[in-house]
Amino acid sequence: MKLKIILLSLIALLFSGCIVGTVVALPFKAVGAVTNVIAPDVVGDSISGVGTVIDTAIPF
Repeated sequence: MKLKIILLSLIALLFSGCIVGTVVALPFKAVGAVTNVIAPDVVGDSISGVGTVIDTAIPF
């Protein structure tokens, strides 16, 4: 059972790409979400959009 869980986790990481792009984009997405509460949605969405672009631009 443990082997199946490990294999499924590794397959999910393999097909989702490496975590480097996600880690780099995380601060932008978090700041965008907080800014959505304080400022208009356009400002927060643009900050969050930068995080999405970074996440797709970093291939590793």
